[in-house]
Amino acid sequence: MEFENIKELVSLIDDSSLTEFEYVQDGTALRLSKNTTPSFSKEAVIETKVETTATEQVAPKQETVVVNTESTVVAAKEGKVITSPIVGVVYLQANPESDAYVSEGDQVSEGQVVCLVEAMKIMNEIKSEYTGKVVEILVENESIVEYNQPLFRIV
Repeated sequence: MEFENIKELVSLIDDSSLTEFEYVQDGTALRLSKNTTPSFSKEAVIETKVETTATEQVAPKQETVVVNTESTVVAAKEGKVITSPIVGVVYLQANPESDAYVSEGDQVSEGQVVCLVEAMKIMNEIKSEYTGKVVEILVENESIVEYNQPLFRIV
C-alpha cells in the first residue's frame, strides 16, 4: 500500500462516522481507530500513540483517552460502596414531597431500597448489598449516573 493511499484512508476515516478500520492484504496490515471521548465530571487524561503494522509507517497519531477516576478515589476510602447497576437518572426519594430513602448517618440493612435509577422510563429500585451506616452519599438527586458509578459509601 502506498503512503499516499494511507494518508487518504486516514482522512476518509477521520471525516466519516467510522471509529475503527482494519485492512489486511498480502502480509501487510493496517489498523486505524479514532477515539470518541466521553465527558466525565472528574477525569484523568492519558496520552497514547496509535501504531500501524504496515510496511510503510504512517506518522503516529496521538489519541486522548479519558478515564473516570471517581470510582478509584471512592474505593480508597474506608467502607463498602453501593454502585449503580445501570445508566440512568438517580432519585434519592420516591417523589419530590417525600423524605429521602436514606440520609447520611442512617443505618441500612441488606436488601433495603436506598434509591431509584430511572432508565428508559422504568424505575429500578437500588437495594443495599450491605448492612451498615451510610457515611457518604456520592450523587445528587436527579443527576445522571453511569454504569458502576458509586452511589453510597457504607461502613
